[in-house]
Amino acid sequence: MAGGEKAKSSGEYGEQIVKNILELMGWNNANSGVTVPCVHKEKHKKENSKEPQKHGIDYVYTYKSQLRDATKQDVLVSVKCRDGYPATDSGVKSKFKEFVLDLAYAMECYPACELAKKKIPNTDKKVISGLIFWIDRGSEDGRENKSVIDKIGNFYMNQECVYETIALVDNKRAQFLYQLLSYTRSKYGKENVEFFYIDTGLNNSSIQRVYRGKEMPYEYVNSNVIPLAISNGDEKRLFIGVAESFCKEYLERLIGLAQELTSTWTAKVTIAFPDYNSFEHREAVLMAKSSFENADFVNNIEVITYKPDFRDEVI
Repeated sequence: MAGGEKAKSSGEYGEQIVKNILELMGWNNANSGVTVPCVHKEKHKKENSKEPQKHGIDYVYTYKSQLRDATKQDVLVSVKCRDGYPATDSGVKSKFKEFVLDLAYAMECYPACELAKKKIPNTDKKVISGLIFWIDRGSEDGRENKSVIDKIGNFYMNQECVYETIALVDNKRAQFLYQLLSYTRSKYGKENVEFFYIDTGLNNSSIQRVYRGKEMPYEYVNSNVIPLAISNGDEKRLFIGVAESFCKEYLERLIGLAQELTSTWTAKVTIAFPDYNSFEHREAVLMAKSSFENADFVNNIEVITYKPDFRDEVI
């Protein structure tokens, strides 16, 4: 396969990977292949380019935020699918800056395009956010869990560009979202799984407040804790999916969070770690539960793994 054809094929492969993840997130009707005319031509001008400046965006998802009152949220999604990540930290930072600048320029011009001007009922505020999927397409064992997020840290953009937030999803984050959301859909049924919308202090309107729904908020994309609402007939359950490994102290904090979230909603709670094993961790769970006075509440908490094999969920 020639270089240009391979790059095109890799791009299409990456876009399909991301489309599948967006659908798991409930972003089913994202606009694909959006072109935004440039309104800052001199600032955004590319070297040695004679073509009219424009910005290509892989996906744009627009929705009414449930974490901010009366807010329309537009998320511009950029897909970068490569064979491997840069070998050095400086290489990672350099390439990420390139990706951020490209998306930030598109975000600066986006308000002028027709898609941005479309209104959503019951909104009077707008937020434009960016989301970069940086995917290593390699199929060797372990590469599905590769991460570059820790290598980036804080960095300074020399170029002047204005944007509110840009989030990054690498292989490790994409794998977490894929495994967690696929597991819950399989265990409880797709139709019974929704995202639980927490109180942020920005969604205080009692008239418009919604507590759960099929759309994953943008703010959850980089969160290590994702709350889900499971409903099956009269049975309701708070399911907390966790990206980090099991430990007793972390479990105690999550039980406290669950107690706060379920104060007016449900009595059943599931907390799921990637590496929980009932044989290894059962005593730690009992110790964590014993630090809470409300015995009725903690007795209705189960701790599981969302990455089970034939040895799990035995005890």
